[in-house]
Amino acid sequence: MHQLSIHKLGPIQHCELSVKKYTILTGYQASGKSTIAKVIYFFRTLKEDISQLILRRSFVPTGGGRRRLTGDFESVVRTKFLSTFGSSYSMEHEMEVAYQYAPGVKISVRLVENQNYLSPNYVWVDYSQPIREFLNQYETLLPLEHERLKQELEDLFEDNLETVYIPAGRSVLTLLGSQFNYFYSTMDDAQKRLLDSCTRDYLERVMKLRPQFANGLEGLVEGETIAAPQRALYQEALDLIGKILKGRYTFSGEEERIWVGAGRYVKINFASSGQQECVWILNLLYYYLALHKPVYFIIEEPESNLFPESQKLIVEFISLVAGTGNAVLLTTHSPYVLGAVNNLLYAGLVGRLSREKTAEIVSAGKWIDAGLCEARFVENGGAKDCMDRELMQIDNSLLDQISHSINQEYDVLFEMEQSARADQGNEEEQPDAVEGI
Repeated sequence: MHQLSIHKLGPIQHCELSVKKYTILTGYQASGKSTIAKVIYFFRTLKEDISQLILRRSFVPTGGGRRRLTGDFESVVRTKFLSTFGSSYSMEHEMEVAYQYAPGVKISVRLVENQNYLSPNYVWVDYSQPIREFLNQYETLLPLEHERLKQELEDLFEDNLETVYIPAGRSVLTLLGSQFNYFYSTMDDAQKRLLDSCTRDYLERVMKLRPQFANGLEGLVEGETIAAPQRALYQEALDLIGKILKGRYTFSGEEERIWVGAGRYVKINFASSGQQECVWILNLLYYYLALHKPVYFIIEEPESNLFPESQKLIVEFISLVAGTGNAVLLTTHSPYVLGAVNNLLYAGLVGRLSREKTAEIVSAGKWIDAGLCEARFVENGGAKDCMDRELMQIDNSLLDQISHSINQEYDVLFEMEQSARADQGNEEEQPDAVEGI
């Protein structure tokens, strides 16, 4: 099981957590949920960076001018860290983040003071001996075919999942529509580096995949021979997408459209804010589901601009996809999202006792195994466990605290109203003063 440790990075003072199949981060805004999500993205994608680094080096002639692979790797990690979290200049000197992939396989990043560099906080990369040995092995060894190298890295890191980050604020891309391709293509490398690596990865992924949706989501598996269970899974996923999106997505003639009826569509930049926010969550998850690519999805605020019923449905869709060999991390402010997750956790528990009857209420593909779920409430620089291990549920009362505060305020105002009405009534009942004779 992967383990994460963060010390003094952004709003997070210290936290440690297990990165499980289902990881839920909740809490107030600016508490550090995105920081935790980005650290996980940063470490999990280093596996792909090593693969690309080794493959690129195979085209570089050997000689005295070529750096050692370990040095290239450390440079890639350092650059990616700064691209993801910004300049180290203003970071606390004690900052350190670490990720353990497997027993004895660990990478950490910390700051060291060194006056030889422009910034007093120099980013220092540490990694365990198995990773160093792997890199040294490919110092002189020509890389094997890509799939073999990929398998070796998956074995080393005990991780066969590609990591896909879906940030908050997704409507910016959909709002600009086809114009975004032009804006992005005219940006130079320095301008692109102003985007953090998570957001840049998301934008480039969407732009790359859009043309594959010319025939809608159904077109992704067009012409394939599909077994009945898989066909039922795809249909369940498409039904959920239709209910959430209130239409059918296509990319046609460099234009994104949502078809809302027979012969009727709306361009994505004129769609509702809820449709704009959720469309690429739905598209990306279905794309990887249809192509049988195992993925670790990091999704920020899936509830954005969605009605509570749609929030429930999108949680069910995410869980359905996660249940097919994928994994997911969600950040959320929504009690409806947490409530929907709790229902799926409860269905997983009840389903052990009565599978068929439970499946009539909640299909088995959406159930969540509580043993594979990690839930944290992020506040005051930490991330405390908010799973009730006895009930196997997320403690919703942590978000309900604000509801309690609102209700208390209402009760005080109600009492004031009743008191004011009573005083007003008493004044009206007073007899008029009798004039003296």
